[in-house]
Amino acid sequence: VIGETSEEKQFIATTNIFVNTFSYILDKQNAVGFHFGKGFTDINEDNIEKGETIFLGVNYTYALDCLQCDSIFILPLLGRGNTVYTTNDGSTYTYSRLDIYIVGGYRWYFENDLSVQLGMGPSFVNASKKSENLKSNKGYGNDVEDRVKKRRFEPINHTPFLFIGYTF
Repeated sequence: VIGETSEEKQFIATTNIFVNTFSYILDKQNAVGFHFGKGFTDINEDNIEKGETIFLGVNYTYALDCLQCDSIFILPLLGRGNTVYTTNDGSTYTYSRLDIYIVGGYRWYFENDLSVQLGMGPSFVNASKKSENLKSNKGYGNDVEDRVKKRRFEPINHTPFLFIGYTF
């Protein structure tokens, strides 16, 4: 049957190049694991050129039907990391962050143990400035601080999650 497997698998690895997860399957519907990654964002607004984030955390997956079949899923993620913002004048601002994401979506599972997952959900990012390297006195740090405050809580995160997974 397409979209389902009867073999007992123990692990799920997923990636979208920027975010990678590795989870241990506890039972038919539950898995726990960790995630890590490095993301780049071209911002080009409010005097901010780009952002670069490195993160590591833990995650839990619950599948409504099962992990090894087509199913609705919920994926809470808790992580820590750093984001470096670069402004138009070349200044950099480094923020330490604690992230909480709750992703809900759908997982398509194929006979070859590959899967595609698509989801969205709310996010909370508690970020605090660690350091700054100023190249001018233009005050672009205020623009970065405003962006960090605006992104603190998003009812629907601005980036949908799309993962390719393999169960083994």
